[in-house]
Amino acid sequence: MSDIKTRLCAKTDFAPVFPPRQRDSHKGTYGTAVLLGGCREYSGAVKLANTSLSALKCGCGISRLAVPEEIADYVAPYLLESTLCLLKSYDKSELDRAFSSAAAVGIGMGFGREEYKAEAIEYALTLDCPVLIDADGLYHLSRLDYKANGNVVLTPHAAEFARLCGISVDEVLKNRVGLAVNYAKAHNVVMLLKGADTVVTDGERVYIVDRGCPGMATAGSGDVLSGIITGINSQNPADLCLNAACGAWIAGVAGEYAQKEKGAVSMTASDTVANIYKAVKEITS
Repeated sequence: MSDIKTRLCAKTDFAPVFPPRQRDSHKGTYGTAVLLGGCREYSGAVKLANTSLSALKCGCGISRLAVPEEIADYVAPYLLESTLCLLKSYDKSELDRAFSSAAAVGIGMGFGREEYKAEAIEYALTLDCPVLIDADGLYHLSRLDYKANGNVVLTPHAAEFARLCGISVDEVLKNRVGLAVNYAKAHNVVMLLKGADTVVTDGERVYIVDRGCPGMATAGSGDVLSGIITGINSQNPADLCLNAACGAWIAGVAGEYAQKEKGAVSMTASDTVANIYKAVKEITS
């Protein structure tokens, strides 16, 4: 990989992600982040709420959580600043409504693996705004023959990436950077491959993010990362590869703060969310 520019990220790399805010700006200035996920089997109300709140804490103007209407009663009590969009189906008309005026989209968290939901992933690939695909969304993506338009961010862990590539997890672990670069090039995406050291690449550059802690090995941490990146993308879509690396850095640093407070055993993803502001302040101060 000698021809690939590789950088170990520091907070100073991310100043362009959060330019100074003007006094006369408003919520529309910073975009609407739409997070679509959840199903009856994986309602994950707190996890979904954490996802949308993470987007807000990273600066988007509006965070809209789109979920099937049958889980609305579970999710609504956990939403404060976010808006809720209830889906009757995944037909085009419903997806059009969910994604209306979206500046960035995140899809797949707790989504479920029913075959008909693959159509929603195919639809998301046609959007013009930045699109992040995670979790069950990656399962559906692995069954599609596609090439993106340069506006898609994928956030798999090693097993999800192995499924995308059609290889074993052991093969992934032996060559994480090389495989991530090759996949990003072949499919015209930004690849964020999770791990103790996170690899982020658009096929031309590689960012390595070494922040995070053992306490983040808990349900919902990946959903928090998806919300963070979607929130960043909604307000500043100029460089999705840098945005994804920034999101991984923020999630990792917020998790480190949470572990200091709660300990590696007892911290939860909600604790990471509560500390996002500290990580963002390290970049913007």
